[in-house]
Amino acid sequence: MPIIHPPLDDPGQRIPTEPAHVNDEQLARAEAMIAACILRRDVADLRVLGFGEISVALGWPSADPTMVLKRMAVYREPSDAERDVRLVRDYVAALEAAGVDVLPTTCHVVPRADGRWVNYAVQPIVPPDLLAETTIARDTPHPEHPLLLAIRDLTVELVSPQLSADMQVTNFAWDGERLALLDITTPLLFDEQGGLPQVSPEVMAAVPLPARRAVLKEAFKIIERYQDRSETLALVVLLLYRIGQERWVPAAAECFNEVLGAPLDLPAIEAEFVRYNKTIPTLNRAAMVQRWWTQRIRRNSYDFFITDSFTGRVL
Repeated sequence: MPIIHPPLDDPGQRIPTEPAHVNDEQLARAEAMIAACILRRDVADLRVLGFGEISVALGWPSADPTMVLKRMAVYREPSDAERDVRLVRDYVAALEAAGVDVLPTTCHVVPRADGRWVNYAVQPIVPPDLLAETTIARDTPHPEHPLLLAIRDLTVELVSPQLSADMQVTNFAWDGERLALLDITTPLLFDEQGGLPQVSPEVMAAVPLPARRAVLKEAFKIIERYQDRSETLALVVLLLYRIGQERWVPAAAECFNEVLGAPLDLPAIEAEFVRYNKTIPTLNRAAMVQRWWTQRIRRNSYDFFITDSFTGRVL
């Protein structure tokens, strides 16, 4: 089967090589809008590009975006916010030292109107045609597709007990030659013994309290998988299901199996996705209970969006 690459809408587009320029006033304005939208449970005023487990990525300014603002956790003390920003910066430095092409990123600690602090990672906006997710939506699956080969080769070169990256397709920009990593807000940077990074209390606050122990236990198991090349590539395949691109699963598996000692277990990967799919609604219901308790009983602000992972709908 031939590899089919439909022409780009604009062949002259390039993945940015320079950081975005943002000032404190812009970030403060964006944070005020996000806080209001969390309270209203409505993102109509925002140009939302995606939701993470605790984060939200916005195109900014909303009317004509020139940059992406990735809003992370909220902190009571600036020193705690700086601690987690340092971790992200150290992670980016480690990736670049290992030869990974990371989209230019700056990190910022932003004061909020309520006296607390919030972290942002800022990147230049990537033309939609140059997102790797657009490539697989547009192209014909093939085990020798250059995007699959690039992700596979980067995984083989990078992944170790000390350093890794989430290699899922949605985390990359791709122009046919250059593979640039977009997601750096979950630092997969381990100590010399391969120990897991510590999760800050501010990040843990996004996990519903009744389920926190079980969820964190499972989360650490997943993080450990990123220290192994085979497991990392298995997660790339699993997350193709999440974005509705299961048609790429056979091609991706064939491509990845070329560098693995044992072939990926596709039935097990699909079964894992089914289990994941069933778990998310339960976690969301627990999060909504925690939000109600935080806002109505404790009279505190709830600082995260709760979303349907598959539709992006705000709950």
